[in-house]
Amino acid sequence: MNSLMKTFVWVILAGQLPFSTHGQDSPLPHVFEGEPADYPAMQLRLDAAKAAQRQQLPRTAADWKVHASRLKSRIAEDLALSYQPDLPLDIRETGTVQGDGFTVRNISFQTQPGVLATANLYVPSGNGPFPAVVITHGHWPDGRRAPLFQAVAQTLVRSGYVCLNIDAWGAGERGTLPGQQEYHGANLGASLMNVGHTLMGLQLADNMRGIDLLASLPYVDSTRIGATGASGGGNQTMWLAAMDDRVKAAMPVVSVGTFQSYIMNSNCICELLPTGLTYTEEAGILALVAPRALKIISAVEEKNPSFMPQQMLISYRQVKSLYRMLGAADHIAYHIAAGGHDYSAEMREHLLGWFDLYLKGEGTGAPKETPAVVPIEVSLLATYPEGKRDDAVATTERFCQQEGQRLKAGEADAQLPRLAVLREALRQLLHFRPLTATRVTDYSPKEEWQRMAVETDAGGIIPVLYTRPKEGNRYTLLLHGSGKDSIPPMRIQQLLDEGYGVMVADLWGTGEQGSDEAQRVDGALPPFHTIARSALWLGKPIMATWAAETQLLLQLCIDQLGATDVHIEAYRDAALAASYALALSEVPRVEFRLTDFPSSYLFDSREGIEYYSMAVHVPRILQWGDVPLLLAMSGTKLILDGAKTLSGRPLNRSECLNYQQEIENIAVRIGGPPITVQFTDITQ
Repeated sequence: MNSLMKTFVWVILAGQLPFSTHGQDSPLPHVFEGEPADYPAMQLRLDAAKAAQRQQLPRTAADWKVHASRLKSRIAEDLALSYQPDLPLDIRETGTVQGDGFTVRNISFQTQPGVLATANLYVPSGNGPFPAVVITHGHWPDGRRAPLFQAVAQTLVRSGYVCLNIDAWGAGERGTLPGQQEYHGANLGASLMNVGHTLMGLQLADNMRGIDLLASLPYVDSTRIGATGASGGGNQTMWLAAMDDRVKAAMPVVSVGTFQSYIMNSNCICELLPTGLTYTEEAGILALVAPRALKIISAVEEKNPSFMPQQMLISYRQVKSLYRMLGAADHIAYHIAAGGHDYSAEMREHLLGWFDLYLKGEGTGAPKETPAVVPIEVSLLATYPEGKRDDAVATTERFCQQEGQRLKAGEADAQLPRLAVLREALRQLLHFRPLTATRVTDYSPKEEWQRMAVETDAGGIIPVLYTRPKEGNRYTLLLHGSGKDSIPPMRIQQLLDEGYGVMVADLWGTGEQGSDEAQRVDGALPPFHTIARSALWLGKPIMATWAAETQLLLQLCIDQLGATDVHIEAYRDAALAASYALALSEVPRVEFRLTDFPSSYLFDSREGIEYYSMAVHVPRILQWGDVPLLLAMSGTKLILDGAKTLSGRPLNRSECLNYQQEIENIAVRIGGPPITVQFTDITQ
């Protein structure tokens, strides 16, 4: 953006105005004729295919040993794995249920400092020592207490296994409100990334602590521990067995496919390894279990494309070769069961035969008839009946609040780096790469709008509309996190009446750059759930992509249209992206006006957490700094109108004044140009 150094740029980051255009017809024509292509889906799938093709398993045992060690270290880093084996387990028992030949103990235990997980411990009658199994559940109501996972536990406990059924982080009894069902993913689970954690990493730490618990029991043989689960629980099983060598036998059920198949399909944030596809495929994770026992179960009628048998077989065949190379070919197997996405009786028969062989040394591994299952009323299995939950059962909401405040306090006390150092650290955090226009195509005008398509060196095509100013070279660039059709028509007309040239464009994943397929997969989930999660697998946060496109569009205003004064009005999520764009640029003097923008990455409330889309999340952003730091790096006057929390609550007068002071103080601390902040609308 060198030519910007010579240009005064007035930037207005405007959010939702008092009126809404939702459901109204936009006055803007389309840049492209006919049915728009689904560029995001095509790009993501192509990038995923290229990345997957690069992931090959080593061909010698020596090379594999080195690769496996490096892979585990990288996974632990990207998952922010916070496993603390020396932490006291602090097991608390709140009740028991007597079954036929077994007892269920309703417990909680410590998995992070001051954080309790809820669980059921199934113990066979007798003295032991028994083999033991960690059972991980998927996205079924009631979490660990769901009849499906009760059936798995009863199959094993009545066959002489101690079983630990753990509620996944944020699920079951660990939701925001005691006694209420809650989906632990979407914006809620994704918010963990902002404070430097991941939902998968916290689940993995929970499950490793579960092994600690089992190994501590005098009636458990700690050398004979297994793991199993279905769907999201099967995914947990795979990661637990891969990262913890204490798991001697594992059976992930209806969960194994390829990471490439996760792209543009329906998967949870709890199944996301940020940047993972840039250095491994699912075969690499399964291979980390070798030479220990691994059996994979898929279903004939599986509906999720990520877990279909043909995807599983792609990974299985690669891993089988590695097992064979290590002389353990008989330690890996698969079965494709009748039925659909389940943990059926047929699947449990395979479980029992496999675990009996590798955890008891009995049988051949062939399926075994399972004992009868009598479901227990879920309320009887609650660690905290009637919602009387221990405060130490940390919810995602409270954990994010505490971690965010801790990081914020650290930033306030620390000596901040200088501006250039901060900018470089932000580029690294975002995996940021500026965009270059490789081709600009002008189309015939439509109505009063000139039409232009900007092809980038990242393979994207940005659709742009613009009008010339009545006089001079003043332009306004309008951007909206939902696409240009969501820009208020009255605002466009106002700018035209004031004589501005106007440029509007669709950021990646919006408008004519949008993905109908992603919206279909999203269903009732928040916007950008599918493509934001898919992009993170490839190490590409949406904020980085939008920031690069914003910089490129600003440059085009100057280079293509000859603008000397450029106003940018970016609405809602796009306002945050424009903040990144300017923080990453070398513009010496920039002026902002932000309206209805997320003023901070600090988590304030579960209620309203879907106010902004999934595009806003950036892994570890609060470990770098917060939105006020982005704004302070602009080095100019800020006009703020309608600042919001991450959950969409307007800041009150006191909060606005504190926010103003924070930005101005940070600007001084980083050695940037003087900065002033003005609020135009402060609520009481």
